[in-house]
Amino acid sequence: MSNSEEFMDAFSEIEKYLRRQAKSSDKYDTFYRLIDKAKTSSPAVRQYETDLRELGDLRNAITHERTDGHPIADPYLATVSLIKSIARILKNPPKARSFHKDVFKVMIHYKLEKVLEDIKENSYSQIPVYDGEEYRGILTTNAIARFISDISEDGIAMFGNTEVGEVLEHVEESEVAAFVGSDDDLFKVLEKFTEHSKHRKKLEAIIITSNADPKKEPLGIITAWDIPEILERIDPVNY
Repeated sequence: MSNSEEFMDAFSEIEKYLRRQAKSSDKYDTFYRLIDKAKTSSPAVRQYETDLRELGDLRNAITHERTDGHPIADPYLATVSLIKSIARILKNPPKARSFHKDVFKVMIHYKLEKVLEDIKENSYSQIPVYDGEEYRGILTTNAIARFISDISEDGIAMFGNTEVGEVLEHVEESEVAAFVGSDDDLFKVLEKFTEHSKHRKKLEAIIITSNADPKKEPLGIITAWDIPEILERIDPVNY
């Protein structure tokens, strides 16, 4: 199979994906129009939009044959590899479940003294706080530092009896956590960090539950420190 044939096969798979995402039954929708429609609901299409448009331009050149029946352009092997990788990753994107791990969580009645021991031993920096099954907030080392700086000398003497719920009052409004489901793709995860940054909110963590419900058991946690790994996983070169 020639490079052009492999390219066109992968292009066809991408076009089918875009049509499904766009919910388009209009056979006259162009490839570029499908991109515009699909990107409103697909973070993956938004991530690859520039590549997809450039690949569309190349497709147009390939399909315009010369008088001898050969295509005007023949894609490089690297380009064929790129479009095949994008087709595969759109069809089967990496999921948030790949970040499943044991999550250290605390209850609002836990004593801060014990939590600090856990933080010191395990280097935790973002800790989900619950009241039974109800998610109450994200406890950060910054919030703990603000709490300590605000308490009086008398308060310091009672430090050992402080409950986590009291410290949560020192979490700033801009410090938040978000939730995703195990089957949400990493494109959605990455966009959540971007969206919060645009609104000048610090997304301390993304907590993974079975269906993004805060009342469900946390199955994993993703922080800004994981962004380089996410970018690597959604890079077509590595897929």
